[in-house]
Amino acid sequence: MALVGLQRFIYRQISRNRKRSPFEYIVLATLGVLIAAILKYPNRAILTRARPDLKDRTVSGFPLVGNMPQMMRNRGDSLASMHMGFKHYGNVFSLTVPLFGRIILVNTPEHFEYILKTNFNNYIKGKIFRDQLTDILGQGIFVSDQDNWRFHRKTASNIFTTRLYRQLVEGTFRDSGMDLCSVLEKSRLASRPVDLQELFLKLTLDAFGKLTFGLEFNALTGDGPNEFGDAFDFLTANVDGRVANPFWFITDKILPGKWRKLRRAIGVLDKFANMAIVQRRSETAAQKEKRPRDLLDHFINHIAEDGSKLTDVELRDVFVNFMIAGRDTTAQALTWQFYSLMTNPRVMSNLVREIDTVLRGSMNYSYEMMMHELPYLKAVFHETLRLYPPVPKNVKMVVDDDVLPGGIHVYKGDVIGISSWCLGRSKDVWGEDAEQFVPERWLVSPTEPTSDSSNGNDKANVSPFGKFKAESPYKFTSFNAGPRLCLGQTFATLEALVTTTMLLQTYQFKLVPGQQPGIVKGSVTLPMLHPLLTTVTKITHG
Repeated sequence: MALVGLQRFIYRQISRNRKRSPFEYIVLATLGVLIAAILKYPNRAILTRARPDLKDRTVSGFPLVGNMPQMMRNRGDSLASMHMGFKHYGNVFSLTVPLFGRIILVNTPEHFEYILKTNFNNYIKGKIFRDQLTDILGQGIFVSDQDNWRFHRKTASNIFTTRLYRQLVEGTFRDSGMDLCSVLEKSRLASRPVDLQELFLKLTLDAFGKLTFGLEFNALTGDGPNEFGDAFDFLTANVDGRVANPFWFITDKILPGKWRKLRRAIGVLDKFANMAIVQRRSETAAQKEKRPRDLLDHFINHIAEDGSKLTDVELRDVFVNFMIAGRDTTAQALTWQFYSLMTNPRVMSNLVREIDTVLRGSMNYSYEMMMHELPYLKAVFHETLRLYPPVPKNVKMVVDDDVLPGGIHVYKGDVIGISSWCLGRSKDVWGEDAEQFVPERWLVSPTEPTSDSSNGNDKANVSPFGKFKAESPYKFTSFNAGPRLCLGQTFATLEALVTTTMLLQTYQFKLVPGQQPGIVKGSVTLPMLHPLLTTVTKITHG
């Protein structure tokens, strides 16, 4: 009624005979247009399509701005907000946001499979996602689509082989675990608690940087600030804020000091990328012969059909994209895993029992042992990833009009939101205990069928916990699924399993009294908001 009254007032003002100034006409015309827009978009973002078919599944918004106020208000805890949305509306609900348009969020394995595999080419990263990340990730694998994405994936796949995995388990992963133990020992002797999250981030930075780009970060054993890690953490947290703010490209520049911090952090990434590229280009033939071929070699030596090679800018994008995959995701998985173990003593006790039973004090690890002979350890790691996926949410843009499973219509330009975090907590998918940490859901007795290989039941030192049973990648989506299934899945799993085994063979871990609860920090990945402060006690073998 108020809008109608205002509209009548404007008509009366326009119809009066008094000559008006141009400014008055502009004001009155603007008010008229605004009223008309509000009447057309009373509860959704301007320029979005009305969807009466989604009426009962759409979060009520505000005129013209739709759900932007709610998204901005909940940006610090967007995962919990999505989870509550699915609980209230079911497995599909919708939002509208200016510039972003209509966002449809889905949360069933059937939806994930359709979007990530069945009609893969119709659901791409798209311009919105690419614009939010281009200044940081450039044109790398995480933000690219179609031919550019296929090139990055095909080239990178050359490095991830079973031969490499065997070498890593018996060499690099074991050595980096020993380095971590030495750091823990110094803190133990000094009676200082340790921040496991910080140490895991340094561990994975050192291992992945050396193995794939030939860089010696020395973050774990060195003193002083972690320049690369600090810059990376700032940038990934900033990008998460862009997801909830359609006008990020303005606010990033006008907020005091924000643009300067962004440029400085991106400059740090550029510096390390340039260091790796210059170092590699300056190598002699003899130096190349002395080391194994790594990820940077495959990209720097790639020759396109027209005879061209990748530029330094393109190689920089390769470096940054793969470093975020190799550093953040595994470190955060280890962080949440040890937090879950320390808050679930029963699970910790079972895991230590399995490690002691199978290894009997030995630290001679093998690829086969890690993959097949420690089912409870593997179950603990997968249960961690189910509840705490390192890449908790993703968006896709619709290329052409389509119908999703369940009869949900989507239109060209719509944004589809999916969340491994929410799917992992769905009681429809995982049962009534979906929000609880229960590794046993991944285990079956030795007589039941499983996709995993034999865990060595003909040996005396066999695990007492049966066999590990994998789930469908569209139910357990922490490594993505379909054509974009994570290339480094086995790499990350082995690094986490070797590190966990060595630590639990050597130390006992307890949260410090008064430790903050495990809360997610807003980021593209899934860091813990507070340090994971832990006391470390040496295990005495009698």
